[in-house]
Order: sequence, then structure tokens, then C-alpha cells
Amino acid sequence: MENMSYDEFKKALLNQLNKKLGETIQAEIIPINKNNGGTKEAVRIGDGKTGVKPLIYINSLYEQYCIGTALSACVGFVIGLYHAMPVFHTGQYLRTWDEVKPKIGIRIINWAWNQAELKEIPYKRYLDLAVYCKIILAKNEDGIASIIVKRSMLQYWGVTEEELWETAKNNFLKEEFLIRHIDEEIGLPKQYLDKFANLSDQKNEIYVLTNEYRNRGAAGMLRIDLLWAFADHVQSDLYILPSSLNEVILLPDRGNKAPEFLRALVKRNNRDYATEEELSENIYYYQRTKNRIEVVL
Repeated sequence: MENMSYDEFKKALLNQLNKKLGETIQAEIIPINKNNGGTKEAVRIGDGKTGVKPLIYINSLYEQYCIGTALSACVGFVIGLYHAMPVFHTGQYLRTWDEVKPKIGIRIINWAWNQAELKEIPYKRYLDLAVYCKIILAKNEDGIASIIVKRSMLQYWGVTEEELWETAKNNFLKEEFLIRHIDEEIGLPKQYLDKFANLSDQKNEIYVLTNEYRNRGAAGMLRIDLLWAFADHVQSDLYILPSSLNEVILLPDRGNKAPEFLRALVKRNNRDYATEEELSENIYYYQRTKNRIEVVL
């Protein structure tokens, strides 16, 4: 039997979900604005009373369906995940600034590619990036649930942007980031490993910088203290290649890679492995003597 189209699949999925969930709980499909101007459709399930449940993206379900997973199994997976996920009453996280402060985290996105999303968000320019803040609601091996900090929230809490950034900086310096050899990054999706196959002649010196959950871990490139310690360890300045929003690649500069080649590689990878997760088409350079990052090209 021929597979359903994406539109046919999502309609069938929604129909089956609502049959199984009953009258008091409803599933709906909503568009979600993603990074870099993209959108995705997600299933949202709720009863209108018990708060917000995390969203389940349809495209990942459809990919599983296309490789042989039955529609009934997709429906069962969504329902099982819905019941297993914690309920977030966002109000309980946003009541006072004192409650929110320990949960403030720093993230980065491309400045030029996200102008519409940045209009209501306090952010700082850094190189070709925008640095912004999120409230980290929960995190575990399944991912991170978070809310973007908007200017209206600062008004509600009665705090200034200066107070927000001071808090974010202090929390960021306590956040755990990891630098591992690429062979140790077993959990890194194959699509990101494939991106850098052209660096195979220097594979023994390809490293991945990310956070514990590999979720928006590219922000770790802002941790100059970690870059300095790592550069000192390998006794080299570093190229920083933007793999995705979740991680960056660190490549010691041994003088055998031209910046033009590396930037062309990043641009081609962004084209060939296109997702909404791209961070930049530029490459960065950490110079030990200056202890700072610069855009190379």
C-alpha cells in the first residue's frame, strides 16, 4: 500500500487521536514558529484545565511512518508521550523575579535570520549572532523545556534589562558545557557528523562543544574561559565552525586549512543538510593572544 501524503497523515493522526482521547481531552494541530523564519506543525493535547503540555512535532512522526511505522503505533506513541510528560503551569514559574532568577539561561541565534522573532525580546548583538535569555523550566535526558524571556515579562517582574543580563551572566558561568573529541560524541545525530566528513584528514583533532543535553549548546562558544583552557591544552588557536544551534565544532589551527575552504564547507553543509537549526554561514576564530573570538569570513 502506498504511504499517505503528509497532509493525509496529519488528518488521519488527528482523527485517531481524538477518537482515543475522548471528549474531555482534545488534540489539535498548530503551527510553531521556529528559528531562522521557519515553521513546523505540532500536536498539542490538553483539557484546557491542567496547564501546558510539551508539543509533539508532526514531521518527526511522519518520517517514522514513511519508514514503516504503522499509523496506530504513531497514535499510541503520541498518547503515551502525552501521559508521560509533565504538566507545566507557566504561571508558577513566572510569578516573581526571585523565583525566575535561578532559571535564567543564555542562548544564541543568528541575528540577521531572526529579525521578526527578536522584536519583542531583550537581546545583545555578538558578532553575527543575537544573545537572548530563556527560562529553563525543566531538563532531562529527553530534552529541555523553556520559555523565551520577553520585554513584557521584565515589566511584570519589575526588573531592568541590566538586572536580567547580570543574572544571565552569573547563571551562564555556572552552566556545564562539554568539549569532547568527535569520536566520543556517540549521541550526536549522524547528520551533523556527516556535515564534517570533508575534515577527515584532520579527524583526530575535531572536537564538539555543547551542553549536557546537546540542546542549544552552541551558546557554549561564548564561554571564553573554556575556549582559553582548551586552546592552551591543544597549544593552538581555534577555528569555531557553526554546526547547529545545539553544538559547534572546534578545530585547532595547524595551518593546514584555509579559512575560505572552511567557510565554503559550512555554507555547503547548511545547504545540503538544511534544517531550522542552522546558526550561521560564517566561521569564527579564537586567538589565544587576544583571548577573544572574531568572525573570520
